Amino acid sequence: MLEWPRRSVLGAALLLALAMAPPLALAAEPACPPSAGVPTAAQIRQAMLGARDRGALWRFSKDGRHGYLYGTIHVGKPDWAMPGRAVVAALMDAETIVMEADPLDPTFHAGVTAPAAPHEAPALPAPLVARLRKQAGRTCVPWERLRTMPPMMIAATLTLLDGAREGFFAEYASEMVLAGYAKGANKPLATLETTAIQRAAINSGLPAEQLAAIETLLGGLEQGTTRKELAAMAEAWARGDLDGLRSVLVDVAGADGTAQRMVVPRNPAMAARIAELHADGRRAFVAVGILHMVGDAGLPALLRERGFTVDRVPFDGRIGLDVIKE
Repeated sequence: MLEWPRRSVLGAALLLALAMAPPLALAAEPACPPSAGVPTAAQIRQAMLGARDRGALWRFSKDGRHGYLYGTIHVGKPDWAMPGRAVVAALMDAETIVMEADPLDPTFHAGVTAPAAPHEAPALPAPLVARLRKQAGRTCVPWERLRTMPPMMIAATLTLLDGAREGFFAEYASEMVLAGYAKGANKPLATLETTAIQRAAINSGLPAEQLAAIETLLGGLEQGTTRKELAAMAEAWARGDLDGLRSVLVDVAGADGTAQRMVVPRNPAMAARIAELHADGRRAFVAVGILHMVGDAGLPALLRERGFTVDRVPFDGRIGLDVIKE
């Protein structure tokens, strides 16, 4: 029987993640997307009882030591917040939690949303600004909170906020809960990338490429299709459907080259960093966006090229964590 050693650790992880999350406040109007809210103690307990494994987990090993690789998603549902038994067991076994970046670090959020330098982003035509501003109004976010961000970050933020209309919230992203767990369990949290690398990925591409990506996202927001695609991707993640996610990377999100440009080029450096952390001798639980895992250029494949044995961990479908009374 898998027992979580202290109920407060996992529950506190969720509360900490939600309390420290930096979402933009929404106005309280009927047309606004729903807000995530902070769960009650009873809701957290119920989430633990209904927890199940989602996403995809691998165990990697080399030189007599092992670690874990977990594909995350940048949005989630309240019902998905608690990790399941296999993921919990890996977290408990790990000595260090490793993430792309620390989503609970306010300096990270400030760094990726800081105003764009001239070389980072294109000048937006006035009609495009007007359309972005209209979408900000639909999500009930004051334009003044968005307008200084890099244009790609504005479009990405509006996309995530729009996902709430389908019940998906950035505050319930698996990264948020995992970062909260690391802090609640007093486990070191290491990162694969700097804020500058993350920012460069968001703002990657020539001006014309960025404008095309913004136009694509904005058109989807206006037509109501973007949140449907986000929901489909999130559901594929929940099923651990790597083939489905590969099609998202190649066909849907990558229709204008954006996903390929933002995801795949970063994988070799991530694999090198994982190998470096593994060589330090501490068991690592490495959590990275699920699109970094798919295909021949994904992290599992790149780690194998570096001499690691990498095996997918099967999920047995069992529901619930054993809640230990305090």
